[in-house]
Order: sequence, then structure tokens, then C-alpha cells
Amino acid sequence: MNESFNAEPKTYSRLFDRSKMKRRRSSGVNTDRKSPKRESITALIVDNGAYNIKVGLSRDESPSIIPNCIMKAKSERKRLFIGNQINECRDCSGLYFLLPCERGYITKWDVQKPVWDHIFSRNVYPVDEKPVIMTQPLFNFMSIQDCIDEIFFEEYEVPSMFRLNPTDLARLKYTEDQKLPETTPCIIVDSGFSFTHIVPYIKGNKYLRGIRRLNVGGKLLTNHLKDLISYRQYNVMDETYVINQVKEDTCYVVENVIEELKLASKKDNSIVKNYVLPDFNNIRRGYIQDPSDTNQKEKEENCQILRLNNERFVVPEILFHPSDIGMKSMGIAEAVVESILSCPKDFRKDMSKHVILVGGNCKFPGFKERMYAELRSHLPYEWEVNVFLPKDSITYCWEGGASLLKVPNFKTFLVTKSEYEELGSTIIQQRFNTWMTDNSEPENQQEKTEETFCYLDKIKGKSIFGKQELGGNDLKPDDSNIATDSEKSNAMGLDVKAESSEGADQAQETAQSSENDKVKRSVQKNNESSESSFDESSDSFHNELINSVELFPFGTDSYL
Repeated sequence: MNESFNAEPKTYSRLFDRSKMKRRRSSGVNTDRKSPKRESITALIVDNGAYNIKVGLSRDESPSIIPNCIMKAKSERKRLFIGNQINECRDCSGLYFLLPCERGYITKWDVQKPVWDHIFSRNVYPVDEKPVIMTQPLFNFMSIQDCIDEIFFEEYEVPSMFRLNPTDLARLKYTEDQKLPETTPCIIVDSGFSFTHIVPYIKGNKYLRGIRRLNVGGKLLTNHLKDLISYRQYNVMDETYVINQVKEDTCYVVENVIEELKLASKKDNSIVKNYVLPDFNNIRRGYIQDPSDTNQKEKEENCQILRLNNERFVVPEILFHPSDIGMKSMGIAEAVVESILSCPKDFRKDMSKHVILVGGNCKFPGFKERMYAELRSHLPYEWEVNVFLPKDSITYCWEGGASLLKVPNFKTFLVTKSEYEELGSTIIQQRFNTWMTDNSEPENQQEKTEETFCYLDKIKGKSIFGKQELGGNDLKPDDSNIATDSEKSNAMGLDVKAESSEGADQAQETAQSSENDKVKRSVQKNNESSESSFDESSDSFHNELINSVELFPFGTDSYL
């Protein structure tokens, strides 16, 4: 964590007015000097994470990392520590945390607002001078977005602002560094404090159906490590700040958990490490004990030593197997595979070549190697698999803000204060929602999809071919999205005669073959036994839910 902030940079880039330059040349001013560079934009980039806020000017090499929380210490009961003020605390043991986010979304504005006030103060990072680029989580609530806009435009009086997802910045940074076309298909794994998002990009736009969210993040890992240590050694349930440092310093990811557990069960093994806990007098931050260092032994005589064995790799294993702690969720690698396979066939093979890891959890040693091994075992062998881990996965999205400023039409997406005062949040939603969104028709829109178009009502056991009746509503998809009869029959295992797409009603009657009757009888038999356990209220709720869901044919391109 950076302990100091440089609000004013040492050097300033000169901005040139091209219209004035032309007038000077016409007036006879000497023009032998070199032509100035194109006017550049300097913006304040804010990556508003649930645990840390990465903030800095676009021309800075690295951001300042500030805790996004308010802390209260036992040693100083009359003072609240906001953000990086925790560095001024003499004793960080037993810190009480106030976090503004819950599951990644801002829910406590009485905590978030003071943190922003501290960061955006005049002597740190003033926001009333430059455009602000701010990140927000995927699927952010409209009410939260309106509150953010109201605070920044009305209270902080920012001249202009732009909001987007952190994965958008990571994609821009990756394509720029690797010198790839912006339309390169890729998939980004963003594993942070509260959750993990897997976001595929096709033709430079997020593919909605491929996005996956896992409620597994660094907060869950820290809490689980506290439980393990409290059960086996010391009671550290109130030492979130210290145990989070223990996790960052000692934990790692292994490729073969079974073999590592066998090694950890031995009396003398290389996995065991002694961690020196801080006393906040001589030791401000804990560290792994070095047996060969004799100079540290005198200092460590009165310190508490934490012995770590299989906790070092069992805790990060939750990222890949959440079921180990009773969570009904897939792991990160499985979610990446499912996300890739949910994309159109034409892009899957290229997408596996560009798997980008960002977020604090990706910094665990061995995370990249484990991800590659998992993907290699799940994806077809003829596909090329490449996993990219940046030098600093925590600040990688923030670094993408500089790449965003290089987009030719970036200025058109900024919302100015005058536009907000005139049109309100309407202009903001229209402007921001068009970013990274493909409004044009896909190239293969006029072609018939090769994917199977087949719906299945799991409750009633009905198979639908081009038409479905749910609550009296008929769903008639376009002819371009209706699969052929042979594809339908192969998908359902039925013997269906070939017929045109216009006879959708006749297709259902023809499908009543003997094999189809057997399938229906078995499904209806299971439904009769299961429906007896549901009351009328649950059945009506299911029908209401089904009627409110819009069904799409598989294989249709949809970009967001």
C-alpha cells in the first residue's frame, strides 16, 4: 500500500490549440520548430474495489492503493481511521472494519461517502479539475448508479465523467500491450474481494450469455483461514487485518491437492512454515520465519509464532472447489470452461488462446499454472490454451484507463456536468450503456444457425419445436433461428419426418411417435410423484415465473 500521495505531478504536459497554431502560421510567425503532438487528455482514474480503491492520474505510472473501509482500533477508541489513515495507527490488532460494499455492491453510503471525501479532498486527488473515469461492478443496480452520479456531479462537481466495468479496461490494456486487434476474442477472469466474474468478449463487446459470477473471493478465503487457525491454534476471529496479511504472505495454489496433502501429513515436510505475528512495537507486519537468520531470533523471542501446514494450500483451493466448504457452486476453472462453451462455435477456439487473469486472488503463487492445467484437461486437445497473468493483477484494470483515453471517439462517451444538469440520469444511462455494446447485426444473422433449436419444459415434460405454449402465450421464433427437422430429431432422439418450417403445428403432431410416447410417460410419471409434494401456491408461482421469462434459441448471437 502506498503511504503517500502526490496529488500534483512533477511535470505537466503542455496542451496545444490547433486553431491558434494556424493563426500564428498565417501571421508570419516562425514555424521551423517541430509540430506539437496531438492534444492529450489527463483524467483521474478510479477503480472502486470492494476492499481497495486504486486511484491516480492517467499519466501516473502506478496508482495509489487505498483501503475502501473505515477502521476503528482498540488502542485509539476516540478516532476513526479512514482509508490509508490506518498507517497512522500504532496498534492494528483487533481492528473493527466498516465496509461499504456487500457482495461487491455499495450498500452503506454512510461508509462509502467519507472514504471518497478523504480521497477526493483538495490535498489528495481533487476531482473538480479533470474528467473522472470510474469502474463499477457488472450488473450494477440502477439506484446505485444514480447515487454515484448524484454525488460526483452535484457534490464533487466533476467537469465530466465516465463509468464502465473493470474488465473493459483490462481488455483494452491487454490488446494494446499484446498489439492485437481490438476485435480479438478473449475471456477475462476477475477474481476480487467479494466475487469472481468470468466475462467473454467477442468483437470487442461483452457476450451476455457467457458471463458467469461466483460468490467466491478474497473475503471468503480470509474468513475461512481465520476459522482454521482459531480451531487449531489461536483465537484470531477478531484479527481480520492480520490474518489477511498471513493469507497474502503464505498461501499458494497447487496443481495436485491429493499429493500435497500426503506430503503435508508427514512429520518433516517442506510445506510447514512458521509465521511471526506482529506485535506492533518492533514488528509492524508479520513475516515468514527464516531459521538461518540468527539476527532475528532475539527480536522474535517475545513474539507469537503461527505454524502453518496444509492451511497454506487448502484455503486457496476453495477458488477451484467451493464445495469443499459446503458451497453449491462450480469452481473458477469450470466456470471459465462453461463460459467458453456458451459462446458461438466460431469464437470458442480463439477465445481459449486469450484467458486473462486479473484481481487480487490471481496473485497466489501457482494460480496461473493451476488454471492452465484445469483448462487444458477440460477443453479439446486440438485447441490452443494460453493463460495471461499480468505483472500486477491488482492494478491491471486501473492501468487500462490510460488505454481507454487513446480510443478515438472516447470524448463522445463522456457526460459533462452541463449535460447532467439538463438531462439528468437519462443521458448517463444512454451514453454509458452504448459502451462496449454491439448495435449492428451479426454477420451471420441472415444465415440459419447450426445449433439445435429445442426447448424443454422440465416441469411438464414437453418438447417444443419452433412453437411453445406457456400460459396461453405462443412463442414463434424467426425462421432463421429454427433448426432443421433432422437436427431436432437427433437432439431429442426421435424419428421425425422432414417438413417445412411453416408447418410448426404439424411438426408437433408428427413428433408423437412411439419413442416419444415412452419419453413422455416416463417424464410424466416422475412429475406426478414430484408434483404431489408441491402445493398450489408453488405451482402458481412457477407458472408466473415461466411466463415472465423470455426464451431465446440456442446459438443466437447476443452482445452486450
